[in-house]
Amino acid sequence: MLNNPKMRLEEIDSRLKELPQGTLTYKTINGKKQPYIQRTIQGKSQSVYVKLEGREKILLEFQERKSLEEEKKRLLKYYETLKDILKENPYLDAQVGCGYQDFRDFACGQQFYVDKTHFITQWLRSREKVTLITRPRRFGKTTLLSTVENFLDPACAGHPEYFEKLKVWKSEQSRKCYGTIPTVSVSFGSCKGMNYAQAVRGMISGLFNMYEIHNELLKSEILDAEDKEAYRSMREKLWHRENNNIEMAIPELCRLLYKHYGTKPVILLDEYDTPLLEAYTDGYWDEMIGTCRQMFHSAFKENNYYSRAIITGVTRVSKNSLFSDLNNIKVATVTCDEYSDCFGFTEQEVKDALMCQSVDQMQEVKKMYDGFIFGSHKDIYNPWSICNYLIDGELLSYWTNTSSNKLVGDIIRKHPMRSKHEIEQLMAGEVVHKEINENITFQYLDGDENSLWSLLLAVGYIKADNVKKKGEITECDVSVTNQEVMGMFRSQIREMVKNGDSVYRDFVYALMNHKTELLSEILTEVAYTSMSYFDTGKGPAERTPENFYHGLVLGLIVSLRDQYRIVSNRESGMGRYDIAMYPLQKDLDAFILEFKVMNEKKEKEIEDTARNALLQIEEKAYETDLLAAGIPREKIYKLGIAFVGKNALVMEQQ
Repeated sequence: MLNNPKMRLEEIDSRLKELPQGTLTYKTINGKKQPYIQRTIQGKSQSVYVKLEGREKILLEFQERKSLEEEKKRLLKYYETLKDILKENPYLDAQVGCGYQDFRDFACGQQFYVDKTHFITQWLRSREKVTLITRPRRFGKTTLLSTVENFLDPACAGHPEYFEKLKVWKSEQSRKCYGTIPTVSVSFGSCKGMNYAQAVRGMISGLFNMYEIHNELLKSEILDAEDKEAYRSMREKLWHRENNNIEMAIPELCRLLYKHYGTKPVILLDEYDTPLLEAYTDGYWDEMIGTCRQMFHSAFKENNYYSRAIITGVTRVSKNSLFSDLNNIKVATVTCDEYSDCFGFTEQEVKDALMCQSVDQMQEVKKMYDGFIFGSHKDIYNPWSICNYLIDGELLSYWTNTSSNKLVGDIIRKHPMRSKHEIEQLMAGEVVHKEINENITFQYLDGDENSLWSLLLAVGYIKADNVKKKGEITECDVSVTNQEVMGMFRSQIREMVKNGDSVYRDFVYALMNHKTELLSEILTEVAYTSMSYFDTGKGPAERTPENFYHGLVLGLIVSLRDQYRIVSNRESGMGRYDIAMYPLQKDLDAFILEFKVMNEKKEKEIEDTARNALLQIEEKAYETDLLAAGIPREKIYKLGIAFVGKNALVMEQQ
């Protein structure tokens, strides 16, 4: 920790006044060196002799003076740097707090605040009617929407000092909008419950708070008696938690605000996907998706009384599920460049914050918390972790303990086989290349492997680098976000993966003991419990059944890495085998695995497909590399693994 620079400078100046002035020199008198203090008084140089008994004290005092003067130079430079930082981000030196979300709690330096108000300027310049922004939890979405509300809404006007030092105030266009646009602000963050009724009560509570904010409408001289009665009636229904006609709550308030102010309001909807995430995990999806679809249709499609809208959440719910009526929506996910530095702290902001808070531990902080990537912005930090670290001074896992992982856990448990191999790679610190559709299609979560990776990316457990967009598909290299998340991965995620361990043990037992009938049964059982039409039916090349089973078997044998060198898609002989297992001990057998999907035009039975797989191993001489590695021919076993739909058959040949 660094000392308070202002106080330390005052201490140094006070002490320097007490110490001897001038320069310490020596003169030789009668063959002896004598210490003198050389001073300049009224333009004349004077030498003051230091008596022998005071010599040691003087020497120490001059040594102290030199040290203090050097420290003063360092502190002055540090202090000047702080002033430059605070010109750009004026409240980094304020007291740090956690759990605050209302912009007014931060205004004018009441709390530590990282200025993200350039978002307002960027958004005002854009032309999108509806903007959906997805970011992981605790990345400042709620605070930023509160900032937008306090900047735009006439009811919050009258305090320009809240913004005068912030980035948004530097834009003339933005200043003109201050306090001129009413806002309809609502959060669905409390829409949680074990059943639909409980969850909807939470949603209604958010809508009631939305109405309470605008009770100025009851005093309006522009609204007539019928309008005021409409306001009272809707507020009364929401107060009593009545869920009939709640889809009209947002458009009705927009109408009243437009009539009162003469300006169409902006809609700010926070945590829009919380009701859907809760509904999926707790089993009332059909009821909740119906309610949300109706509400969003009324608020954003049929509503003629709003100008623009900002929606925030963690996930990007498929347009077909929720936004099917909206063709004017702009989506900014974690892989998009739009607003990429507006959520979370950039590395420079963290460096500046640590300096302003007198903390000198940037290397340690970077090692623990750096790693999030938003669009082209790398080195993004989670605000929750940084603020907690500034308060506690300890490098702990703060962010990963703030929310339940039950949705991710459910998906992993439903797809344990195909995902285990790649999850093990992630936990080993490796990079996995994936093609991900960032849309979350809840109807297919149980059968679509992509849903797991989409969720891991959306919630911030993995990061996407080297991103290439191909329509709805995001091709990228994924890895665990940072050291803090890795700790969670190696504990919580590992426990989730253990769900399928009995299947892994059975598969390994059958493989090592050459029980092909049992291998066939296990693969067929896994296929029927975890495969969907998208895995077994026709589709793009990257989603063929052969690739699915290839990944599945890799996941099932990954636990043998301490006994085998497992190689996938490697050239050997005159072709490229699917999987080869090189034993690390002389007493173990080697294996070559070849996968084939039944060609109904050429093969009548699945047995024909398995035999053709074995024939390919022989014709292509796939065993060449294993023989070259010194493995005896009699220790090499070849497996032809055939598939048709969800049925599997394994044949073995030594």
